[in-house]
Amino acid sequence: MKNLISILFVALSFYSCTDISDDNVQNCGSITNVAYESFSYCGVLKENPKQYSFVILNSSEDVQKIFTTCQTVDVALPDFTQKRILGIYAGPKPTSGYAIKIQSVVEDDCQIVVEYLEKVPKKDEVVTTVITYPADYVILPKSNKPILFKEVNQINDYVVMGTYFGECSGTDCQQFFRIENNKVLHYLKVNYDSYDFNQYNYKALGFKDDFAAFLLKIPTEIKNLKGQTKTFGSPDSHDQGGIYFEWSQGGIVTKIYLDADNSTDQTQNVILFKKVIQDKIAELKTKS
Repeated sequence: MKNLISILFVALSFYSCTDISDDNVQNCGSITNVAYESFSYCGVLKENPKQYSFVILNSSEDVQKIFTTCQTVDVALPDFTQKRILGIYAGPKPTSGYAIKIQSVVEDDCQIVVEYLEKVPKKDEVVTTVITYPADYVILPKSNKPILFKEVNQINDYVVMGTYFGECSGTDCQQFFRIENNKVLHYLKVNYDSYDFNQYNYKALGFKDDFAAFLLKIPTEIKNLKGQTKTFGSPDSHDQGGIYFEWSQGGIVTKIYLDADNSTDQTQNVILFKKVIQDKIAELKTKS
Protein backbone atom coordinates (compact mmCIF):
# COMPACT_ATOMS: atom_id res chain seq x y z
CA MET A 1 0.00 0.00 0.00
CA LYS A 2 2.88 2.38 0.70
CA ASN A 3 3.79 2.48 -2.97
CA LEU A 4 0.23 3.08 -4.08
CA ILE A 5 -0.67 5.67 -1.50
CA SER A 6 2.56 7.62 -1.34
CA ILE A 7 1.15 10.67 -3.17
CA LEU A 8 0.26 13.32 -0.64
CA PHE A 9 -3.35 14.45 -0.97
CA VAL A 10 -3.51 18.22 -1.39
CA ALA A 11 -6.81 20.13 -1.35
CA LEU A 12 -6.47 22.66 -4.16
CA SER A 13 -8.90 25.17 -5.57
CA PHE A 14 -9.67 24.87 -9.26
CA TYR A 15 -7.13 26.72 -11.31
CA SER A 16 -6.94 27.79 -14.93
CA CYS A 17 -4.34 26.43 -17.29
CA THR A 18 -4.16 29.82 -18.93
CA ASP A 19 -1.30 31.89 -17.51
CA ILE A 20 -1.56 35.40 -18.93
CA SER A 21 2.00 36.17 -17.80
CA ASP A 22 3.37 33.30 -19.86
CA ASP A 23 4.12 33.77 -23.53
CA ASN A 24 3.15 30.15 -24.14
CA VAL A 25 -0.54 30.47 -23.29
CA GLN A 26 -2.35 27.16 -23.06
CA ASN A 27 -6.09 27.14 -23.62
CA CYS A 28 -7.64 24.39 -21.54
CA GLY A 29 -11.06 24.56 -23.19
CA SER A 30 -14.41 24.29 -21.48
CA ILE A 31 -15.15 22.41 -18.26
CA THR A 32 -17.29 19.28 -18.63
CA ASN A 33 -18.67 16.66 -16.27
CA VAL A 34 -16.90 13.32 -16.08
CA ALA A 35 -19.14 10.24 -16.19
CA TYR A 36 -18.17 8.27 -13.08
CA GLU A 37 -19.78 5.85 -10.64
CA SER A 38 -19.52 4.92 -7.01
CA PHE A 39 -17.55 1.86 -5.94
CA SER A 40 -17.68 -0.22 -2.77
CA TYR A 41 -15.59 -3.25 -1.91
CA CYS A 42 -16.08 -6.00 0.65
CA GLY A 43 -12.39 -6.19 1.58
CA VAL A 44 -10.77 -3.85 4.11
CA LEU A 45 -7.56 -1.89 3.74
CA LYS A 46 -4.47 -3.82 4.76
CA GLU A 47 -2.94 -0.62 6.11
CA ASN A 48 -4.95 2.38 7.29
CA PRO A 49 -3.86 5.73 5.85
CA LYS A 50 -2.06 8.00 8.30
CA GLN A 51 -2.95 11.28 6.58
CA TYR A 52 -5.06 12.81 3.84
CA SER A 53 -4.21 10.87 0.72
CA PHE A 54 -5.58 9.33 -2.42
CA VAL A 55 -4.91 6.18 -4.41
CA ILE A 56 -5.44 5.19 -8.03
CA LEU A 57 -5.97 1.51 -8.81
CA ASN A 58 -5.38 0.49 -12.41
CA SER A 59 -5.67 -3.30 -12.16
CA SER A 60 -7.08 -6.14 -10.10
CA GLU A 61 -3.52 -6.68 -8.83
CA ASP A 62 -3.55 -3.12 -7.45
CA VAL A 63 -6.81 -3.91 -5.63
CA GLN A 64 -5.31 -7.05 -4.11
CA LYS A 65 -2.26 -5.13 -2.90
CA ILE A 66 -4.20 -2.76 -0.67
CA PHE A 67 -7.37 -4.74 0.23
CA THR A 68 -7.84 -8.00 2.07
CA THR A 69 -9.49 -10.75 0.02
CA CYS A 70 -13.28 -10.85 -0.08
CA GLN A 71 -14.39 -14.16 1.42
CA THR A 72 -18.13 -14.33 0.80
CA VAL A 73 -19.03 -11.53 -1.60
CA ASP A 74 -18.20 -11.53 -5.29
CA VAL A 75 -17.62 -7.89 -6.24
CA ALA A 76 -17.45 -7.02 -9.92
CA LEU A 77 -14.35 -4.96 -10.63
CA PRO A 78 -14.36 -2.45 -13.49
CA ASP A 79 -12.88 -3.14 -16.90
CA PHE A 80 -9.38 -1.89 -16.17
CA THR A 81 -8.61 -1.47 -19.86
CA GLN A 82 -11.11 1.41 -19.85
CA LYS A 83 -11.59 2.35 -16.18
CA ARG A 84 -9.70 2.92 -12.95
CA ILE A 85 -10.63 3.26 -9.28
CA LEU A 86 -9.93 6.45 -7.34
CA GLY A 87 -9.96 6.32 -3.55
CA ILE A 88 -9.84 9.35 -1.27
CA TYR A 89 -8.91 9.12 2.43
CA ALA A 90 -9.42 11.57 5.28
CA GLY A 91 -6.88 9.96 7.61
CA PRO A 92 -7.55 8.86 11.22
CA LYS A 93 -10.45 10.48 13.10
CA PRO A 94 -11.04 10.21 16.88
CA THR A 95 -14.69 9.09 16.76
CA SER A 96 -17.42 7.89 14.46
CA GLY A 97 -19.53 10.48 12.64
CA TYR A 98 -16.81 11.65 10.27
CA ALA A 99 -17.06 11.09 6.51
CA ILE A 100 -15.49 12.11 3.26
CA LYS A 101 -17.51 12.06 0.05
CA ILE A 102 -16.74 12.76 -3.58
CA GLN A 103 -19.32 15.29 -4.77
CA SER A 104 -18.44 15.66 -8.43
CA VAL A 105 -15.71 15.13 -11.01
CA VAL A 106 -15.10 17.64 -13.80
CA GLU A 107 -12.38 18.08 -16.39
CA ASP A 108 -11.07 20.33 -19.12
CA ASP A 109 -8.33 19.71 -21.64
CA CYS A 110 -5.62 20.13 -18.98
CA GLN A 111 -6.74 18.45 -15.75
CA ILE A 112 -9.37 16.57 -13.78
CA VAL A 113 -10.80 18.18 -10.65
CA VAL A 114 -12.37 16.03 -7.93
CA GLU A 115 -14.69 18.01 -5.67
CA TYR A 116 -15.15 16.46 -2.26
CA LEU A 117 -17.06 17.10 0.96
CA GLU A 118 -15.87 16.40 4.49
CA LYS A 119 -18.44 15.75 7.21
CA VAL A 120 -17.76 16.16 10.92
CA PRO A 121 -20.08 15.11 13.76
CA LYS A 122 -22.67 17.63 14.88
CA LYS A 123 -22.50 18.88 18.47
CA ASP A 124 -25.54 16.84 19.52
CA GLU A 125 -24.68 13.78 17.43
CA VAL A 126 -24.15 10.52 19.31
CA VAL A 127 -20.75 9.10 18.36
CA THR A 128 -18.63 6.13 19.32
CA THR A 129 -15.18 6.76 20.76
CA VAL A 130 -13.21 4.71 18.28
CA ILE A 131 -10.65 5.70 15.68
CA THR A 132 -12.21 5.72 12.22
CA TYR A 133 -10.75 6.10 8.74
CA PRO A 134 -13.27 7.80 6.41
CA ALA A 135 -12.88 6.93 2.74
CA ASP A 136 -14.76 7.10 -0.54
CA TYR A 137 -14.19 5.40 -3.90
CA VAL A 138 -15.35 6.05 -7.44
CA ILE A 139 -14.70 4.49 -10.84
CA LEU A 140 -13.30 6.92 -13.41
CA PRO A 141 -12.40 6.63 -17.08
CA LYS A 142 -8.72 6.13 -17.84
CA SER A 143 -6.83 9.38 -18.38
CA ASN A 144 -3.32 10.79 -18.24
CA LYS A 145 -4.46 14.19 -17.00
CA PRO A 146 -3.32 15.31 -13.55
CA ILE A 147 -5.92 15.10 -10.77
CA LEU A 148 -6.56 18.04 -8.47
CA PHE A 149 -8.83 18.14 -5.43
CA LYS A 150 -11.15 20.86 -4.19
CA GLU A 151 -13.12 20.88 -0.96
CA VAL A 152 -16.70 22.09 -1.46
CA ASN A 153 -19.78 22.66 0.67
CA GLN A 154 -22.58 20.14 0.97
CA ILE A 155 -25.18 20.37 -1.79
CA ASN A 156 -28.51 21.20 -0.16
CA ASP A 157 -30.55 22.03 -3.26
CA TYR A 158 -31.61 19.09 -5.42
CA VAL A 159 -34.54 16.97 -6.55
CA VAL A 160 -34.88 13.20 -6.60
CA MET A 161 -37.54 11.60 -8.79
CA GLY A 162 -38.42 8.02 -9.49
CA THR A 163 -40.98 5.43 -10.50
CA TYR A 164 -41.64 2.28 -8.50
CA PHE A 165 -43.65 -0.94 -8.74
CA GLY A 166 -44.03 -3.56 -6.02
CA GLU A 167 -45.10 -6.41 -8.30
CA CYS A 168 -42.48 -6.10 -10.99
CA SER A 169 -39.21 -7.70 -11.99
CA GLY A 170 -36.39 -6.33 -14.08
CA THR A 171 -34.32 -3.17 -14.23
CA ASP A 172 -37.16 -0.78 -15.13
CA CYS A 173 -39.20 -1.27 -11.94
CA GLN A 174 -37.21 1.17 -9.84
CA GLN A 175 -35.80 4.14 -11.75
CA PHE A 176 -34.49 6.98 -9.57
CA PHE A 177 -32.49 10.05 -10.53
CA ARG A 178 -31.13 13.03 -8.63
CA ILE A 179 -30.78 16.38 -10.38
CA GLU A 180 -28.56 19.12 -9.01
CA ASN A 181 -27.41 22.39 -10.48
CA ASN A 182 -24.25 20.86 -11.97
CA LYS A 183 -24.83 17.12 -12.28
CA VAL A 184 -27.28 14.23 -12.51
CA LEU A 185 -27.04 10.93 -10.61
CA HIS A 186 -28.71 7.64 -11.54
CA TYR A 187 -29.23 5.53 -8.40
CA LEU A 188 -28.67 1.81 -8.87
CA LYS A 189 -30.69 -1.13 -7.48
CA VAL A 190 -33.03 0.97 -5.34
CA ASN A 191 -35.11 -1.20 -3.00
CA TYR A 192 -38.88 -0.89 -3.04
CA ASP A 193 -40.19 1.50 -0.36
CA SER A 194 -36.69 2.24 0.91
CA TYR A 195 -35.80 5.73 -0.24
CA ASP A 196 -32.81 6.79 1.82
CA PHE A 197 -30.58 7.37 -1.18
CA ASN A 198 -27.34 7.69 0.80
CA GLN A 199 -27.23 3.89 0.95
CA TYR A 200 -27.24 3.27 -2.80
CA ASN A 201 -24.55 3.11 -5.43
CA TYR A 202 -24.93 5.51 -8.31
CA LYS A 203 -23.72 6.59 -11.73
CA ALA A 204 -22.96 10.25 -12.35
CA LEU A 205 -24.02 11.10 -15.89
CA GLY A 206 -21.64 13.01 -18.13
CA PHE A 207 -23.86 16.07 -18.57
CA LYS A 208 -25.82 18.56 -16.50
CA ASP A 209 -29.55 19.17 -16.74
CA ASP A 210 -31.35 22.52 -16.55
CA PHE A 211 -32.13 22.35 -12.85
CA ALA A 212 -33.50 25.90 -12.63
CA ALA A 213 -35.91 25.31 -15.52
CA PHE A 214 -37.22 22.14 -13.88
CA LEU A 215 -37.91 23.93 -10.59
CA LEU A 216 -40.12 26.42 -12.43
CA LYS A 217 -42.46 23.56 -13.33
CA ILE A 218 -43.22 22.58 -9.72
CA PRO A 219 -46.84 23.63 -8.97
CA THR A 220 -47.59 26.05 -6.16
CA GLU A 221 -49.49 23.51 -4.06
CA ILE A 222 -46.40 21.30 -3.90
CA LYS A 223 -44.15 24.29 -3.19
CA ASN A 224 -46.44 25.16 -0.27
CA LEU A 225 -45.78 21.75 1.31
CA LYS A 226 -42.22 22.80 2.12
CA GLY A 227 -40.73 20.32 4.61
CA GLN A 228 -43.76 18.00 4.61
CA THR A 229 -44.49 14.53 3.21
CA LYS A 230 -47.74 13.94 1.31
CA THR A 231 -49.28 11.03 -0.59
CA PHE A 232 -51.72 11.62 -3.45
CA GLY A 233 -54.13 8.76 -4.08
CA SER A 234 -53.11 5.17 -3.27
CA PRO A 235 -49.84 4.53 -5.10
CA ASP A 236 -49.27 0.93 -6.18
CA SER A 237 -52.40 -0.29 -4.37
CA HIS A 238 -53.40 -2.44 -7.35
CA ASP A 239 -49.97 -2.88 -8.94
CA GLN A 240 -50.30 0.34 -10.94
CA GLY A 241 -47.05 1.72 -9.54
CA GLY A 242 -46.24 5.12 -8.12
CA ILE A 243 -44.14 8.21 -8.68
CA TYR A 244 -41.74 9.52 -6.03
CA PHE A 245 -40.59 13.14 -5.80
CA GLU A 246 -38.18 14.59 -3.24
CA TRP A 247 -37.19 18.24 -3.20
CA SER A 248 -34.51 19.72 -0.94
CA GLN A 249 -34.43 23.49 -0.55
CA GLY A 250 -31.49 24.55 1.59
CA GLY A 251 -31.67 21.17 3.33
CA ILE A 252 -35.43 21.34 4.01
CA VAL A 253 -36.83 18.23 2.34
CA THR A 254 -40.33 17.80 0.89
CA LYS A 255 -41.42 14.31 -0.18
CA ILE A 256 -44.33 13.45 -2.48
CA TYR A 257 -45.80 10.04 -3.36
CA LEU A 258 -48.07 10.18 -6.40
CA ASP A 259 -50.54 7.57 -7.55
CA ALA A 260 -49.84 6.60 -11.16
CA ASP A 261 -53.60 6.80 -11.64
CA ASN A 262 -55.12 10.27 -11.71
CA SER A 263 -56.78 10.14 -8.30
CA THR A 264 -59.43 12.66 -7.25
CA ASP A 265 -57.08 14.48 -4.87
CA GLN A 266 -54.69 15.30 -7.72
CA THR A 267 -55.47 18.69 -9.19
CA GLN A 268 -54.89 19.36 -12.87
CA ASN A 269 -51.61 21.12 -12.01
CA VAL A 270 -50.41 18.11 -10.01
CA ILE A 271 -51.37 15.75 -12.84
CA LEU A 272 -49.46 17.89 -15.32
CA PHE A 273 -46.42 17.94 -13.04
CA LYS A 274 -46.60 14.15 -12.66
CA LYS A 275 -46.33 13.94 -16.45
CA VAL A 276 -43.31 16.29 -16.30
CA ILE A 277 -41.62 13.90 -13.85
CA GLN A 278 -42.41 10.84 -15.97
CA ASP A 279 -41.10 12.53 -19.11
CA LYS A 280 -37.92 13.64 -17.32
CA ILE A 281 -37.26 10.10 -16.05
CA ALA A 282 -37.77 8.72 -19.56
CA GLU A 283 -35.32 11.32 -20.92
CA LEU A 284 -32.66 10.59 -18.28
CA LYS A 285 -32.90 6.85 -18.90
CA THR A 286 -31.71 7.46 -22.44
CA LYS A 287 -28.62 9.22 -21.08
CA SER A 288 -27.69 6.63 -18.44
